[in-house]
Amino acid sequence: MKILLAEDDPSIKIIAKLTLQRVGGHEVVTSENGKEAYEKALSEKFDLIILDHMMPIMDGLETCQKLKNNPETKMIPVIFMTAKNQKTDIEAGFKVGATGYIVKPFDAKELCAEIQKIYSKHLWSKAS
Repeated sequence: MKILLAEDDPSIKIIAKLTLQRVGGHEVVTSENGKEAYEKALSEKFDLIILDHMMPIMDGLETCQKLKNNPETKMIPVIFMTAKNQKTDIEAGFKVGATGYIVKPFDAKELCAEIQKIYSKHLWSKAS
């Protein structure tokens, strides 16, 4: 699976990228902020997008909303991976079109398993 990972914290970005590559076997492209992630989503083909909630320039909620409002990117599943774990934060993520929500910190194997589960659920719902 080709994944776009938008994360502004350098250490979390490195850990998540290595985890997704080594444990999950995925190809991972990273971005530093929501604006860059949105631009990459328009210029490359991704199977899945992972967004942090809080990012500079354009936050995850705005990025997700733009992705879901664009015919070229609206079908790509978006997962939030964030430390924001309040019920209102999670509801806000799903309200703008997220397919899943993963709370940091994450365990490497659990991260990959959860992403696979969310992606499979997305494929199943598309087929129905």
